[in-house]
Amino acid sequence: MESYQLPILLVNAETTGEAWIKTVKAVWDNGKMMPNHYEDKPSKEATVLVNISNPLKEPRVHVADYVSTQDIKIKNTYTKEVLKGTIDYLVDKGSLSYTYHRRLWNWGKSVPKHDEILKSKNLPMVEVPPEGINQIEYLIQKAKEENISRKLQVTTWAPWKDLKVSGAPCLQRIWFRITDDKYLIMETHWRSRDLFKAYGSNVYAMAELGKMIADRLGLKLIQYVDLSNSLHIYESDFKDVEGVFKTLEKRGIKV
Repeated sequence: MESYQLPILLVNAETTGEAWIKTVKAVWDNGKMMPNHYEDKPSKEATVLVNISNPLKEPRVHVADYVSTQDIKIKNTYTKEVLKGTIDYLVDKGSLSYTYHRRLWNWGKSVPKHDEILKSKNLPMVEVPPEGINQIEYLIQKAKEENISRKLQVTTWAPWKDLKVSGAPCLQRIWFRITDDKYLIMETHWRSRDLFKAYGSNVYAMAELGKMIADRLGLKLIQYVDLSNSLHIYESDFKDVEGVFKTLEKRGIKV
């Protein structure tokens, strides 16, 4: 039955940049070909746990990760989207189904387009304060009150609608643990994710979120753990992935 199962992979890395290339290599070598919603051809896929021991150390973006280099190093847009909510207005306009900032800082806030769909199907609605629930502030307050708590977590999932409308968040949950009254550990759980073109930017922004929370608590972020149920490389990116490995090999860089 193993041939029908998803591979379960473990990757250890010191930096987020190293984590990206090691994880691409792990899924490239060991991933299972699986169908997907976005392309006719199957993608390579695995369930992957990545442990990053020094998430704020450079290089935080791998030299071969051109998408994250653009999003993080050149335009510097993605982190602002996550931490500052710079594109939350697109959710209200109906152009986007969600943003991580909206789901973390304004969880449950009404989305007109979603409400219309739910009402048309006579599906239940959930009432929350007009601006939603600021989970990040709740979490920081709880951490200050009880720094040994094991329930320091936030979630993005909206169970009354995310299985009923198109466009559900890939990030599901973030969990934190404080150790020795000095250090912060951060773990994220993702249901589905584009490894080659999204993982690098995701991890960079999540580490920045962890640093922001650590700073608010007077702590140091020392570990980032990243679990993806479906971490995949799309067939349309196969040639680019092969090109990355060939270029690194020519330069004598081992993965």
